[in-house]
Amino acid sequence: MAALMDAQPKSRASVNRKRNAELLRQLLADSEQLLRQQARKHAELPEDADDALQSAYLLFIERYRGDWEPLAWLQTTVKRECWALYRNASRRRVRSLDAAIRSSADSDGPWVEALPSPVADPQECAERSDCVEEHRRALAELKPAERRALGLLAAGLSYAEICELTGWTYTKVNRCLAEGRGALRGVAHDAPIGVDRQPQ
Repeated sequence: MAALMDAQPKSRASVNRKRNAELLRQLLADSEQLLRQQARKHAELPEDADDALQSAYLLFIERYRGDWEPLAWLQTTVKRECWALYRNASRRRVRSLDAAIRSSADSDGPWVEALPSPVADPQECAERSDCVEEHRRALAELKPAERRALGLLAAGLSYAEICELTGWTYTKVNRCLAEGRGALRGVAHDAPIGVDRQPQ
């Protein structure tokens, strides 16, 4: 945000941007989790949620005029940015399909053969199934506290929120997450999960 403020003349617009940047900092300190939930709810893909949030934050700095409650303005903008990303992705898919149809019309084969298959080939399906089974076994072998900590982190909770919810110290949360991730990372690199890991 600071980069947006550099080298701007002291016009009314730059004063508004500076005010909005400070207001955005306060909003994110209080309600960033709420905005992330809004983005995840309306985004087609997880990475779209992050893109929509960044775009909404920039729009807030540039365009917020104080005529709405700031959090409501941001939530609405996040939702609209998610929808815009979805529309753009849909248009790209349609254009890609059109191009495939046109290209196959110029060739001898039927246009259906030019369409990408939504189903993976049998070998890929078997490999994916084996990989999923390995990860399922690895999760089952984690200590209960590690499984719980990783689940809460995956649900979007911060370290502080996990501490508050579980009653654990920050050190314990950090250790559970680090050891749990390490065990799962071992599976991803075909390393064996520790045999002597006992539930705590």
